Amino acid sequence: MRNREGFTLVELIAVIALLALVTMLIVPGLNNLLNSNRSKQYQTYEDMMVETTKTYPNYRNKAYVCLKQLNMQQVNQNIDCNGYVKVSGNKLTPYLRCLENGQEIYKSAGYALPSDC
Repeated sequence: MRNREGFTLVELIAVIALLALVTMLIVPGLNNLLNSNRSKQYQTYEDMMVETTKTYPNYRNKAYVCLKQLNMQQVNQNIDCNGYVKVSGNKLTPYLRCLENGQEIYKSAGYALPSDC
């Protein structure tokens, strides 16, 4: 009887099955993580809008400051965002809507863009 080195078909199938099982366990968690990070990206952008508004001259005399007045960089070159920061006394509330290839990918609750933004 010769000593043959290598894997049997059963061993190869078992390894492939284990890899498939591990992949099925990892992929949903990875998708959730990516979606969560994407949402946090827009919330961070809203926070930046608020902080930038504070540096805008005479923002307290306005009802809102439009995103294009703030001259902020885009979130991403493929993503088109528009929005404003509502000024209510000392409270600044950001409203943001972002589109990617014409599809809405993020929208703040209560978003309604003023006509002159």
